[in-house]
Amino acid sequence: MNRILFGLLVFFTANFSANEPLNQEVKKQLVELIESDNATQAFIMSHNSEIIHEYYGENYSEDDLATSWSIAKTFYAALIGVAIEQDLITLEDLNKPLSFFIPELSRDVKADITLYNLLAMKTGLAITEYYNEEMFFSKDNLAFAMKVKPNLEQGVVYEYNNVNTMLLNPVIQTIFSKEPHEVLVEEIFKPLGIERYGLWSDVAGNDMTYYGVDLKPIDFLKFINLIANKGVYDGVQLIDSYFINQSIKPLSEGTGEWFGLHWSVRKFNENKTLVGLEVTDGQFAFFVPEENISLVRFTKYSHNYDKGHQIKFGPLEYLLWMPYSWIKYITLMLATEPEPGVAPVDDPSLNFPDTKSLGVSNLNCPFIAPDICPGVNKIQNLIFGLGDVSQSIQ
Repeated sequence: MNRILFGLLVFFTANFSANEPLNQEVKKQLVELIESDNATQAFIMSHNSEIIHEYYGENYSEDDLATSWSIAKTFYAALIGVAIEQDLITLEDLNKPLSFFIPELSRDVKADITLYNLLAMKTGLAITEYYNEEMFFSKDNLAFAMKVKPNLEQGVVYEYNNVNTMLLNPVIQTIFSKEPHEVLVEEIFKPLGIERYGLWSDVAGNDMTYYGVDLKPIDFLKFINLIANKGVYDGVQLIDSYFINQSIKPLSEGTGEWFGLHWSVRKFNENKTLVGLEVTDGQFAFFVPEENISLVRFTKYSHNYDKGHQIKFGPLEYLLWMPYSWIKYITLMLATEPEPGVAPVDDPSLNFPDTKSLGVSNLNCPFIAPDICPGVNKIQNLIFGLGDVSQSIQ
């Protein structure tokens, strides 16, 4: 077939699919499932970049910020695509070693790990039984990440690892000659018209790049639609389109999901893909690019914004020298759950994102593969079926 004719066929087929009406029965089931969960703060759905459903839980509105947890990883990975679009680096530079971007690693055993494998979570860097949760409880997250050693050959095994994304911090600094938070605001937030936000840093003041973006739910959806639209917003190419295409491809098989470049692919067939992340306490950001469907859901977030966005552990800081297993046990023993509907007591010595005190999602299964977690699996099947007008999902 003539290449031009083939291109036109693909274009019109994709647009026909995107403009098809949604399955209203499936949509109804999805809405009921999400909104019956008392932990839901916000749930927004768009089709062809237009809002088709918007919900906020009791005592929340469109103006309240939500927090990302690991959805933040996709924001900072996108800045590599911004750098490519702006000719600060090339696509070929993704194959350069970390030591090119982080000179401090020139004599480190991590020196030869490529930026591509960092983005693909195939660095071979050691990961603990706690999925490197202990990095969060270190005062200096960047120092923690810089000390982690590989225990596998790079490029062979996919392992989701927070350390990989924290190492994007110095990479972004080198490429843009600015701190990651400043780059995110200038290159993503400002073009999208995002004016209200909170960006978390660790105790030492390092910009956290593996979690910690607070936005209004509608602004999270703007970012998801930016990715779904191949990096184009209002006619301007903000992120390199080829980089995005590679990011949302099922390149590496994980447990119950596939992984691209800092994006998870949860379901796919010959016609479409379900791209996105479902994270710590049930927050999710999903899109089906072939059908122009995007959705975000956030669980109830409690934060005193007068405290700012720098982590504080209060008296727990004096115990951070202990093995993480002890710290985890102590925090679980001391954790208290308030009565339903009662706001948590604000401890002035503590400051960190709290998405548990106001309710834990009954759809979420922490550290369980998404395809075997009943709630997550149901959500994914429903979203994947939204564009199948003639079918119902049971």
